[in-house]
Amino acid sequence: MAFRATARLQTHARIMTDATAAKLKDLSTCEIADALIKLGVPHGGLIPDLKMYSPKFEEGETRIAGPAFTVEMVPVSHPDKSKPDQHFVDAAPSGSVIVMQTPLGVRSGCWGGLMSTAAQTKGVQGAVLDGGCRDLNEHRALGFPVFARGHSVLGPGTFTRVRALNVPLTIKPAPPNADPPFPEITVNPGDYVVADLDGVVVVTPDMVEKVLAKAGPAREADEKVREDLLKGKGVSESMLKHRGKAP
Repeated sequence: MAFRATARLQTHARIMTDATAAKLKDLSTCEIADALIKLGVPHGGLIPDLKMYSPKFEEGETRIAGPAFTVEMVPVSHPDKSKPDQHFVDAAPSGSVIVMQTPLGVRSGCWGGLMSTAAQTKGVQGAVLDGGCRDLNEHRALGFPVFARGHSVLGPGTFTRVRALNVPLTIKPAPPNADPPFPEITVNPGDYVVADLDGVVVVTPDMVEKVLAKAGPAREADEKVREDLLKGKGVSESMLKHRGKAP
């Protein structure tokens, strides 16, 4: 009986998670970032410096949303020799977004075509890489979403290794940083990750409803501004009327 009760709770939690991801997926990353800025989140949820490499390079309407399954990679020489019991793709749940972090500046990739094949088969939504990918044609042939800092011909084996799964990842902008510095962001397991052509943002579970409440009216206001602009009205006039303030 206890097993059945636990299974029911897990199923309910998964349904709730899927429903939340679907609501966030209806919003663009720009709309989410705007809402988070208004809510006082200084980085607007942005994981900086990432680009969409697949299904196409910085092109198309692909958007993914799901809870983060995090993967920490370290240099092979790292003194902590810990390693997970499972391969990270095998451990990632269906519906999740795999978020990987490699040491800043490493020139090797951390995600290849076989990983996309396995992840897609499992129902993983996509890969978000604070690092590089490789095998671009393989990802694109699958249509599997990959967002990364860059790409490489080099695989990870000689340079990096996985140390831990489902741990917080603190991601910093690539140097040189802005002045004042753009804030770092921490991605925790279970945070919601949304990624599209404009970039990648993270929403903590406690902020989801607040983001939805902000973003919905903002979208409606922007549509009214757009309608006025198409009629030839001025930008300041239209924004003041529908947004309540002029630029």
